[in-house]
Amino acid sequence: MTRKEVLLAGALGAAFYFLRPEAISREAVPVEVAKPPAPPATVHRPTGGLWISPAELAALPPSGSAWSALLEAAEGDLGTPNVADQDSSHDVATLACALAAARTERRDLRMKSLNALMSAIGTEEEARWLAIGRNLGAYVIAADVLDVRSGPIYEWLASFLTRTLRANNTDEQITVANWPTGSNASAQVGFVTAALCVYTGDLDRLATFWDGFRRYCGDRTSPVAQTSNSDAWQVTPSDPVGIQDRGAVKNGCRLDGAIGNDMSRGGDNVCSPLYTQYPWVGLEGAVPAALVFARAGYPAWDVGGDAIRRALGYLWFLRQTSGNEDWFDGDRSNECIFLVNRAYGTRFPCVLPVGGGRTFGYSDWTHAPGGAALRRKHPEPRTNGAAAT
Repeated sequence: MTRKEVLLAGALGAAFYFLRPEAISREAVPVEVAKPPAPPATVHRPTGGLWISPAELAALPPSGSAWSALLEAAEGDLGTPNVADQDSSHDVATLACALAAARTERRDLRMKSLNALMSAIGTEEEARWLAIGRNLGAYVIAADVLDVRSGPIYEWLASFLTRTLRANNTDEQITVANWPTGSNASAQVGFVTAALCVYTGDLDRLATFWDGFRRYCGDRTSPVAQTSNSDAWQVTPSDPVGIQDRGAVKNGCRLDGAIGNDMSRGGDNVCSPLYTQYPWVGLEGAVPAALVFARAGYPAWDVGGDAIRRALGYLWFLRQTSGNEDWFDGDRSNECIFLVNRAYGTRFPCVLPVGGGRTFGYSDWTHAPGGAALRRKHPEPRTNGAAAT
């Protein structure tokens, strides 16, 4: 299939976008959103900007609470790089530094972020793929923002598409898999591989990983097969997916939007699961993956009947029916919640500013209204004018 180069959008609106740090949306049920036009069949190679382009960055205001949170992280101690440590935060701090450097054109911040990227090289030794999924994506975005297209940083990042590392549950050395399960680890690695494909221009491989993402989102027409660790949380155990089908019910209980593999960590009672954080961990991979695919021209926000939106809706449903606010507290993964609200026009609770998250951060600055596009063709979400209920 022929893929054409496209010119990135010019500077978007320069209107300032102010958000109070204490602001929080009050309504959480999704409103109806008009569907955007289907993207072209041809997938385009972005000319830079897998996450945000230079023109989009230039249009963002260096002011407001979201910017202040980003700049504070950029000017602070970025920490110690350790890609093999799945709980490392050096990657997201490096991303903040790279974004601030690109927006302000400050040489000190540019050198600081480049040095941070260089210092991470080699710290992935003995890592599980899970750690790569949690730590590498922000580095890839940072390198893209800094326009690193060759040299040791580029070569190091690109190598993860072909190298072997330790499997998550065994000591076996394996190459990166294509969304092999509906689990959080699969989603986070899926985010990294999508970002790497766009960053390196490997669009054939990106198309293959798109099939994996489709399966995760419940599209059973995808040729990629997935495994599940619990039949209880699969609507169709013989044909498992990550996010369960629109309108799905099992044993009289709602499964619509449940992330099957991760919900199983809350037990096998689909009517009254015990609380588990793992659906959010999975969304910390699936949401940024959706953004990367959507900016590359794929209908990632729409696949699986708005699967990403439905996944958040299911967690809100559990909060409402169980009375346990831990299921959706508006603070955990709020960098993801902000993107979902922007992509779908929903009003899920989201504490601002979002700051840095586990796999990325600062989306309330980069992808605020007037900022970076959430898809290649991205009309602003429209509502039906009715209040959410």
